[in-house]
Amino acid sequence: MSDTNVSVQGEPYRFAKTSTFEVEDTYWGYIVRSKRGPSLGVIVSQAVSYFLGACFLTACFGILMLPTMMFDGDLGVMRIGAATLMGAVAAYLLWFASRGTRAELHVDNSIGEIREVIRNRAGRPTTVGCYGFDSIGGVFMDNDEETGLSTLVLRYRNTVQTVPVAEGSEAQLISLRDRLGNDLMVVPQTLGQAA
Repeated sequence: MSDTNVSVQGEPYRFAKTSTFEVEDTYWGYIVRSKRGPSLGVIVSQAVSYFLGACFLTACFGILMLPTMMFDGDLGVMRIGAATLMGAVAAYLLWFASRGTRAELHVDNSIGEIREVIRNRAGRPTTVGCYGFDSIGGVFMDNDEETGLSTLVLRYRNTVQTVPVAEGSEAQLISLRDRLGNDLMVVPQTLGQAA
């Protein structure tokens, strides 16, 4: 059903849109995924990185394939050094281009940690950040009055650094906020406690 306005007891009521995130339960916890596509900036930066990485790789092989008679003495060492440097830059740029665009948040209840993960097109994950349950200072919603959407975020310790979890309407995020709040309650162990 599309977005429809209906009058309920004289007040307009808007049906909830489909969710912009999904929660997948696993044996170790759950994964929160965004259903939105990657931003244009990420796509452009990865495309530029791929192009530049291919250029540096071509230049690296070009320097190595030049005939050795063009270089006398110490120039051969410089040629190998330049090729190594260009190869390293090419490897880094190509790694960034293949890193992926799908952001996920893994809530691992078995070991008590939250991982920020990016999946590439082949499905291989790359961990961007890792936080223990005890390092999370709070779970709250950040409301944007312009768009009417809310963002569920985790506060790292009691600092201004936050980790975004999901975006959607407040009604869609309440159950996820409550679930995260329950999972993150860690009972601190006191030293010298008798077993």
